[in-house]
Amino acid sequence: MEIKITTLIEDGNHERALSLMTDAYAKQIGRFCTGLVGSPSEAEDLLQETFIQAWTALPHYRAESSVRAWLYGIARKVCASHLRKRDRRSTLLRRFFSGGGEEDTTTGEGADRVARSETRTIINRALMRLKPKLREAVLLQYQAEMQTSEIAEILGISPANARKRVSLGIGELRELLRPVLMEPTKDDKGACENENEESVQAYSGPRLVKPREGD
Repeated sequence: MEIKITTLIEDGNHERALSLMTDAYAKQIGRFCTGLVGSPSEAEDLLQETFIQAWTALPHYRAESSVRAWLYGIARKVCASHLRKRDRRSTLLRRFFSGGGEEDTTTGEGADRVARSETRTIINRALMRLKPKLREAVLLQYQAEMQTSEIAEILGISPANARKRVSLGIGELRELLRPVLMEPTKDDKGACENENEESVQAYSGPRLVKPREGD
C-alpha cells in the first residue's frame, strides 16, 4: 500500500492517493489523536484537520519517510497546536471562575464513576496525566505499533531517546494505574504490563470525512 500511495503522489494523482491514505490510516490516526487530547469529539475535528493539511502538503511530499510516519507527524503537530490553544483557554477561564464551575472532564470525575469505568477509560485518563512527550511515545509504540526508528523520526529525536521516552511513559503509567486497578505482586507484574499495553492499543477512534478536491 505504501508503494502504491507513493507512486500516485509522484504521478500527481493526489486525489486517489489521499483516498487510499484515508482508507489505510484514518482509523489509527484517529485513535492517536484521541489518545493525545483525551476527547473523541475534539479528536474527530483534529483528524479532519490532519488530512486537510496532508492534502495541502501532498505536492511537496518527498519520500524521505513512509507515508504513514509523515501522516503521524502532521497529526502530532495538529494535536500539539490544539492543546496549546486549549490550555490558554483554560487559563483564561480559571481567572474568571477560580475554584468554581466544572473542570475539564478528562481529569476530574468522582471516585464512584472511576470505580464503574471500564479498564480502557481508566487507561485513557491515566494517559492524559502523562507529560505530552511521554504520552505520544507510548501511543506510537503500543497503539500505532511503530518501530523505535519510526517513533524517533516522527518525534525528531534519536532512537535511544525514543526508547527512553517509551520506557519512562510505561513506568509512569503503571504507577498511576496501580492504586486504581490493583497493587500487583511481583509474580503478577508481567501480566499487568501486558494488560495495560493491550488497553492502550484498543482505542476506538473518530470517523473521518474525506476532504474533496477544491475544499
